[in-house]
Amino acid sequence: MTLLAGLKDLPLQTERAFRPWSYSVSHRFLVLRTWEDAQKPVLQVEFENVAAMKLRATFDSLSISKARSDREIDGFADVPEQDRRMYRTLLLSDGTHEGFVVCSRVQLVRL
Repeated sequence: MTLLAGLKDLPLQTERAFRPWSYSVSHRFLVLRTWEDAQKPVLQVEFENVAAMKLRATFDSLSISKARSDREIDGFADVPEQDRRMYRTLLLSDGTHEGFVVCSRVQLVRL
C-alpha cells in the first residue's frame, strides 16, 4: 500500500470510478475503492473516525474537497461542540452527483 494523498492535499480529483467498499461501524472506518483493472492499480480512499456520510452506490469519477461550514450537514452529523475542531466535512462529487463524509482523516492509497 502506497500513500498518494491526504487532507493537506485537498482538493483531490481522479477520473477513476469509485464505489463504497466497506464500512466498519465499530471503528467508524469507511473505504471507497476503484474496480480491478489489469492496466491500472486499485485505488482506495480511506476515511477515519466517520461521524456522518451520504454516499452514492458509485461515483463515475471522484472529486474530494473541504466544505465550508454547512449548517445542514453539521446538524445531521451532530458532532459535539468540543470535538468539532478535529472533524472535517468533505464533499464528494463526480460532477453530476454529490455526497459528503464528516471525518477526522482521509487518505488516498494505491494497493
